[in-house]
Amino acid sequence: MSDGCSDEDERHHAPLHSIFEALGEEFFELSRLTESFQTNLSPALLQVADNAQCHRDVQSLDLLAQRLTALSNYVLTIGRLLPAEWQVNSHHALSNITLSDLKYRLEGVPVPENVERESGELEIF
Repeated sequence: MSDGCSDEDERHHAPLHSIFEALGEEFFELSRLTESFQTNLSPALLQVADNAQCHRDVQSLDLLAQRLTALSNYVLTIGRLLPAEWQVNSHHALSNITLSDLKYRLEGVPVPENVERESGELEIF
C-alpha cells in the first residue's frame, strides 16, 4: 500500500456518511426516549406543579428532546452530503465506547441478544 496504511487499518475503515448516519439515528432515538420520559412523567409532574425547580427541570427535559432532534437532523443532513468514497478508521473512537449495544449500533452491525453480558452492564430495574 502506498499510503502507509496496514491491512489492519483498512479493515477498520468505514464510510464517513455511514458513521454520520449512525450518529444521527442515535441522536433521534435519544430524542424519542426523552420525549417518552416527558409523556410518562407528566402525571407525577402535576403533583409537584408548585415546585419552581421542577418546572425548570421539565423545561430542561423538553429542551433536551428538541436539541437531540436538531442534532439528529444536522448530522443526518451532513452525512447525506458526504461523498460515498470518503472513509475513516473509526476503530479507535469505537474502542472508547463502553456501552456495547451503542457500540454495535454505531458500527452498523446487529446487536447480539446477550450484549449485556459482554460488557458487564447491569440492569437492576
